[in-house]
Amino acid sequence: MIFGFAPGRDDMNRRASGPFSELAAKVRAEFKRRLEKNEVSDRHSESLNETLRKLEARFGETLVSEIKTEDIREFLAGLPLATKTRNKHRGYAGQVFNLAVDYGYLPANPVIKIKRFNERSTEEDEISILSADETKRLFRAADPAVIPFLTLSFFCGVRVATLERLSWSDVKFEERRVIVPRYKGKNQKRYPVTLSENALEWLKPYVRKSGSLLVPATSINRPGATFGSPSRTATRKLILAAAQRAGVTLPDNAGRHTFISMHVAAYESLDKTATESDNSSALIKSNYLGIVTREDAAKYWAIRPVNV
Repeated sequence: MIFGFAPGRDDMNRRASGPFSELAAKVRAEFKRRLEKNEVSDRHSESLNETLRKLEARFGETLVSEIKTEDIREFLAGLPLATKTRNKHRGYAGQVFNLAVDYGYLPANPVIKIKRFNERSTEEDEISILSADETKRLFRAADPAVIPFLTLSFFCGVRVATLERLSWSDVKFEERRVIVPRYKGKNQKRYPVTLSENALEWLKPYVRKSGSLLVPATSINRPGATFGSPSRTATRKLILAAAQRAGVTLPDNAGRHTFISMHVAAYESLDKTATESDNSSALIKSNYLGIVTREDAAKYWAIRPVNV
């Protein structure tokens, strides 16, 4: 105490705190450690770092102790993103500030008081899929290197983020199924996916015992190349190029949404489709029923390679 003045809690917190950039460096180091120890997935680490970059661009040298709930809410609300994506950043921001509390920058997490952002449903919110004809055109236009990836997306319904982590060792071709390991799926549980007759025919020329399902980085400039490091960017670029040639638009996870819609229309079983897609029967009932006709579903499951 000096001249009878006792520092308040805010003054002490300010002295113990540091700039957000300092916190960001510690968070990056912590998630690098977690990734190396297999405590988080590549996808989780990448997504958190994306949020961290946005937070650092906004708060930079601001003392962490001075960042309030309303500041973060304003930051999140101002992101030029869809509501779903904005809520994703809210979740990762919560993780960042949880660590801020652990490191002693703050007494409590300011993100906790921020409610999820809501948005009224619009016509654009409806599930977007490809028709049987559009799917056939996409496969016909695709570079052979991405046929396995497309097959497991459109005819098995595996999420893109999961596919990017899968290996050929997870594809049990002789058993006619794919086994998604717990640590590679979204919901942290192991689940099987049946390989349909047409999926087997599409995969047969490409089956390997091991290795990534992603195409090599060199495939961007040299179509059909079979050397180089597996690359998400190269895989996505080849798929987008095929979509342009086929004259179709590919919404996010179009393959998965198309699979679920076509599967439930063909098999007329919510539980069967839920099991195959690692989803809930309730969600499939509310979002996917009646999107396609039984006739279009029949055409979809009949899509096969030309030379078969």
